[in-house]
Amino acid sequence: MSEDKPQLKAEVRKSCLAQRAALGENARRSKSLIIEQKLQELPEFLQAKTVMSFLNFRDEVETTALAEAMIAGKKKLVLPCCAPQGILLPSEVRDLAADLESGAWDIREPKITCERVDPSEIDLIIVPGAGFDLHGNRLGYGGGFYDRFFMLLNPLTPRVALAFQCQVIEQVPVDAHDFKMTMLITENEVYRF
Repeated sequence: MSEDKPQLKAEVRKSCLAQRAALGENARRSKSLIIEQKLQELPEFLQAKTVMSFLNFRDEVETTALAEAMIAGKKKLVLPCCAPQGILLPSEVRDLAADLESGAWDIREPKITCERVDPSEIDLIIVPGAGFDLHGNRLGYGGGFYDRFFMLLNPLTPRVALAFQCQVIEQVPVDAHDFKMTMLITENEVYRF
């Protein structure tokens, strides 16, 4: 990896996050609803019995209503818990009010009492990120949590990123260990890679 790659990633990440933050709450809410609807119409989502998602933090695409809909729709909802050494622990959540607590960086996470889920059981994973390009590349938040976790999944498990169109850039700087997304859903389009 070149000496400049981490700095380039940091600069691109900062720019993408600034674009996202500039949306404002009303735009973010309305665009999130469109993204959620597009996701729920995907054949891959409809067929999935066990779905790993994330709960939105700060100004990410809102996913709380989506998580509630999955529970109500009898899908097994799996949410990540951040563990030391950059590890994501997938845990089943049956009740958002009872099963969550504030974790690392004040992100809502499953309580330690929630049942762990074997990554091989996950039929589809919904992924956050700072920036994306139209080649399936994802720029995360810099911790490598998801890229390490993707290695544990069945290689055929769809990796579906949710983002606002303003987070789509011409080219994400990538390293050899960065996983590509299977799909990217924005308020404008469902991109398949």
